[in-house]
Amino acid sequence: MLAIDLSDKVALVTGGSRGIGAAITKAMCDAGAYTVFTHTGRVANRQPDEPAEGVVLDGRDGAGATALVNHVVKERGSIDILVTNVGRNLARPAEQVTDDEWRDFLDINLGSAFYAVRAVLPHMLRAGYGRIILIGSSVVYDGGGGAIDYAAGKSGLTGIMLYLARTYARKGILTNLIHPCVIDTDLLRERYSDEAKRARLAAQIPVGRLGRPEDIAGLAVYLASSWGNYICGQAILVDGGRTLFR
Repeated sequence: MLAIDLSDKVALVTGGSRGIGAAITKAMCDAGAYTVFTHTGRVANRQPDEPAEGVVLDGRDGAGATALVNHVVKERGSIDILVTNVGRNLARPAEQVTDDEWRDFLDINLGSAFYAVRAVLPHMLRAGYGRIILIGSSVVYDGGGGAIDYAAGKSGLTGIMLYLARTYARKGILTNLIHPCVIDTDLLRERYSDEAKRARLAAQIPVGRLGRPEDIAGLAVYLASSWGNYICGQAILVDGGRTLFR
């Protein structure tokens, strides 16, 4: 039987309490990893036996990210896996985006990933091992999502991934990027508020349904495991074949 065993690993999932992030946190725990996840106060129900630790942290707090990583390494000995999942999207026309909103949303969607990566790199370099998984968006392929700052921030993750893969792969740190598309989360339901709208959206997808958070979580755990040891520098679109629809 094929299996994924992360029982000797420590994982950090930023934005790991809701939707895709919560599914990734659970999947890391199910695979045996001791998992720390960050959140801003809204936490999904967790099983009491899950080896997970929740920490309140604003993704825009670079100093806080460094302090958290240093604490986890001190307590657990390492951070072997980093998943950056912090993100926010507010659909509105580009001409209505203010200067402050532009800077803030770029910091949430792009800066948060950089702060977490910067914090873990010294520890991964000392260990000669690391798996970094960035969570992007299909917006980088089609410009959808309804916000120019969201599209810009998620597109910037490609540059981070390519830099990390080129610079650190030979040092044992592998980086990949997952682009989810139409995943059925509370955020998607805020934008597509009724069942009829979601049904029309699902009809655009060849596999016949919306994506589930677990679809992303399974790939993240795979990339974090030994099965993903030859995968590096890849941007992987998880869209149920929707690109074939366009």
